[in-house]
Amino acid sequence: MTGKANLAFCGIPTFCRTPQVLSLDDIESDIAILGIPFDEGVGFRPGTRFGPRSIREYSMRFPCFGSSSADRGYWDIDKRQRFLSNVRMADCGDVDIVPLDLPYVYRQIDEAMKGILNKGAFPVVLGGDHSITYPVVRAFEGMGPLSLIHLDAHLDRRESILGVKYGHGSPIRRISELDFIETIVSLGMRGLRTPEKDFLDAEKRGDVLISSRSIQQSGIENTLRQIPNLERCYVTIDIDVLDPSVAPGTGTPEADGLSYSCVKDILWGIAEKSKVVGFDLVEVNPNLDPSGRTSLIAAQLCLEFLGALFR
Repeated sequence: MTGKANLAFCGIPTFCRTPQVLSLDDIESDIAILGIPFDEGVGFRPGTRFGPRSIREYSMRFPCFGSSSADRGYWDIDKRQRFLSNVRMADCGDVDIVPLDLPYVYRQIDEAMKGILNKGAFPVVLGGDHSITYPVVRAFEGMGPLSLIHLDAHLDRRESILGVKYGHGSPIRRISELDFIETIVSLGMRGLRTPEKDFLDAEKRGDVLISSRSIQQSGIENTLRQIPNLERCYVTIDIDVLDPSVAPGTGTPEADGLSYSCVKDILWGIAEKSKVVGFDLVEVNPNLDPSGRTSLIAAQLCLEFLGALFR
């Protein structure tokens, strides 16, 4: 008998079986996967600290980096094309987390992100709750102007809650305060919990706000026309932008969300019209989805977005 079956339940679960990098100094890849298992910014149901591990585990269903060049990447049945076959990807593991020590966690995120960026690799960050996006984006400081595209059921623009400014309801507000941030585009918002003041503040700033219902009624092409061409942008994806019937494993689900194909098409459109310099996917809470489909969908969404970006 020669070779190995290498089934999804065997082996150490790196993202899509990519090689593991134990030191940031050893990165020699086009794409670097980084986990941030932090959920102390959560205001309702915790558990997203287990998101990066769960996404990696279910990503083993997509063994995109097999033993031969013929089985590298993935084959898209609709586009009749293979993607990521010539791309090098590495899994850099997780940043270290110390509970209740936010300055330490933010330093760890900053050092890891700068280590990836200094190596010229494209960062893909697996959360964790959405509060991690602020220190991730802040690590791009000094690299020139940057815009943000934000897919989420919520605005995430709260000023603070009893003086706490760095929860998972505030990352877009904190990012908007960074001097190097230009355009912010938010897509997929819905529900009954959007603060009126936050929405009006975002409009006053000149941000592009496109609700879930607007996307569903106007269609993908009209939605993409509302998104400006951005020279450099970072994309942050909250898994709750998807309808909870699709991705129930998240702490703050909202009814009437987007379908998987809709989000995928939007991400493909973003990849075609803007220069994306990194992205994250956050708020996967495997404790709330015993079926595992939220983690599986999260892994597939990351993979297909990378296919669009590196095609």
